[in-house]
Amino acid sequence: MIRIDSHSTPMITQTRSASEKGEVDFAVLLQEEAARTAAQSREQLERDQAAENNMRMEQTAEQDAHDELMRLLQMSPAERIRYQVLKELGLTEESLAQLPFDVRMKIEAMIREEIERQLSGGQQGPNGTDQNVQQAISL
Repeated sequence: MIRIDSHSTPMITQTRSASEKGEVDFAVLLQEEAARTAAQSREQLERDQAAENNMRMEQTAEQDAHDELMRLLQMSPAERIRYQVLKELGLTEESLAQLPFDVRMKIEAMIREEIERQLSGGQQGPNGTDQNVQQAISL
């Protein structure tokens, strides 16, 4: 048999208030854990997006390098030399075309001299110039 008297009632009240307090603590803990999980999810999403952006940039860089290589492989030796000289000067064909005439002509002369220097070793033409260079320049 269970005996209920005044001594046992306060224990039930204490137990009940402790359990109610535990429920409140559990609710707070649950909210804190939900907030922590949401923050971790946001951080993971940001890391994933950053990794995806990095991968896209790497793929773009690889594609650009591939396109550049294919373009260089399709160039004649003289075109390649011209491209290299312009690149060393920090110019493109478009930026070269927009330079003042006298500056552009100096750069064109410098390119022509570099082509002659790099392609020399071929057969000499009647006027003493390299025929391969003359063909390359006429391109």
